[in-house]
Amino acid sequence: MLKLKPVLQVLPLLSILGLCSCLGSTLANLLVTSVKLTPANPTIAVSATQSMILVETFVDGSTNHESPTNTTWTSKDTSVVTISKAGIATGVTVGTATIQGSHKGNNASTVVTVTAAADVSITVRGDSQTLQVKNLHTGQEITFAANRLRDSISVAPSGEGMAGSETSVLPGHGPAWLAIDPSGKYLYVVNQTSENVSAFTIDWKTASLYEVADSPFSAGAKPWSVEVDPGGAAVSVGHFRSGQVSHFRIDPATGALSSNWQ
Repeated sequence: MLKLKPVLQVLPLLSILGLCSCLGSTLANLLVTSVKLTPANPTIAVSATQSMILVETFVDGSTNHESPTNTTWTSKDTSVVTISKAGIATGVTVGTATIQGSHKGNNASTVVTVTAAADVSITVRGDSQTLQVKNLHTGQEITFAANRLRDSISVAPSGEGMAGSETSVLPGHGPAWLAIDPSGKYLYVVNQTSENVSAFTIDWKTASLYEVADSPFSAGAKPWSVEVDPGGAAVSVGHFRSGQVSHFRIDPATGALSSNWQ
């Protein structure tokens, strides 16, 4: 007698992710390993605005940059910062306030620092992989974007007659998450494949990146995200699926990162 062997069909993870909207938020939550707001810890001036985006990381390492209009936003202190339904934070008065984004039960928060207009050097828009940075003193804008296939960061200035460029992160590999310090002097890049962080000095006159001495800096196992603390004194690196966060002190004169500190 001919016996038929049962066939087990396994859906790949990406197919499962595509079904999450049909199966409800419970399954989606099980597949999410971390949630962050980007840009992290922004500094804005009174009456200035900052666009926020919620980034979800899934068990296979893929990320989803959720539309701000699909995210529920709240401010813990609306006397300092308000945030609209479209994820636009507005500085009300000098101080700090925590804002929170929520999508299908996945929550993340960050601290927004509001200063007097004269104290702010830059504004930042974009997400974890692309940052559009404006120098408030000169009016110049530069867009930085991670290209993990080429192990590089593209630099696209807005100034007339200024050409774009590409800066390598080698010997780092897999650049995937960007952060900039509040002064606009340094750019930090998590290289997920090589498990380190590249640090660059930003030359606003030439729209160029120059690697900081001793970069890249070892970041520990499975580094995933990078944030600069609100005061610009330290960098925090999140690790994939572990919940661990590593902290590095920034040398204000050079942008170099010191060994871990808690």
